[in-house]
Amino acid sequence: MKKINMVIYPIIYIIGLLILLCTSNNQYEWMQEMDSTIVQLPEDSSANTAIGMTILTLILVIMQIVRFKFARSHLEKSTVIILALLAIIVWAIKFS
Repeated sequence: MKKINMVIYPIIYIIGLLILLCTSNNQYEWMQEMDSTIVQLPEDSSANTAIGMTILTLILVIMQIVRFKFARSHLEKSTVIILALLAIIVWAIKFS
C-alpha cells in the first residue's frame, strides 16, 4: 500500500499543478488567439476560475501536509515543503 501511495501522491500533485499552470485567469483570453488586434479583453466579472483554483491549491497544500506528517527522512520533508510552496507561488502569480 505504501508503494501505491508513493506513486499516486506525486501523480495527483503533478496533475493538479499542471491544471494550475494551464488554466487561464480570464475566460475571454481565447479571443486574443483568434484576433491578435484585440488589446483589451472584456472584464471577467465572475471569479469562478479563481475560486476553483484556490480550492485546488488548498487541496495540493493539504496533500503535502499529509505527506509531511508521514515523511521519514529530512530530505523527503524538505521536498514536501518545497512542493507545497511551489503550488502556493504558482497560484499567487497566476490568480492574485
